[in-house]
Amino acid sequence: MPARSTEAYVLDASAFRERDKIVTLFTLDEGKVRGIAHGAARSVKRFGGRLERLSRVKVAYHDSEGRDLVRIDDLELIEESFRLQQDIVVAAALAYVCEVVGEFVREKESDGRYFRLVGAVIEGFRAGAKAGVMLRYFEFWTARLHGIFPDAEQCDACRTPFGEAGARVGAADGEALCPRCAKNATGRTLALSAAALGAIAAFRRTAPRDLVQAPIAAGALSEIEAAASASLVSFTGREFRSRAFLRQVMQGVSG
Repeated sequence: MPARSTEAYVLDASAFRERDKIVTLFTLDEGKVRGIAHGAARSVKRFGGRLERLSRVKVAYHDSEGRDLVRIDDLELIEESFRLQQDIVVAAALAYVCEVVGEFVREKESDGRYFRLVGAVIEGFRAGAKAGVMLRYFEFWTARLHGIFPDAEQCDACRTPFGEAGARVGAADGEALCPRCAKNATGRTLALSAAALGAIAAFRRTAPRDLVQAPIAAGALSEIEAAASASLVSFTGREFRSRAFLRQVMQGVSG
């Protein structure tokens, strides 16, 4: 087959044999692509920072029919992530982003909206937005784009707009309910206060880079984290391994 070329974000690069690496990419044109970068384990000059998590690259590769792994011929760096990785909190946050993206993006299936979300979140980190705000933004929009989290504007049961009483979101089905309707819910629900709903409204209308000075209370972010991450875990059926380390790092910094 002819060589293919597209933009991509690096999600992972792991050692394979003595000289090579298996690289997982989120490509603009074909979703998740896994391939072998021959000589990547030894050639710093050829690959270098191109294999850092969430580096943006232009990748050229050959896809042979019947093979799970493509052959990566070239990686051209568009935007490095090395300097972001120097901050341990940001590095842990990006590792978590990579793991979540790896679960939600489909192989050989383009997802332009999700690709743009990843780029916007990285741009937010570069602008200096707090990791907690960026991660909640990322979790909310990951869940929204995949249809497993509500827009959190009105009750899904009675259609009453949410007010100061807040809302409750089903951990398994992502249904948003007013406190009155939530009394009849059969599964576990998680609270979203008026402050949390206000933060979600800001996420819906504001680019990540413009959230640098956003006055979002820690309590509101915690509520969004609990509700959105419950939807993500319910969808994937497992906890994210990088989440425990991320929590440990963020607690260590705040402590």
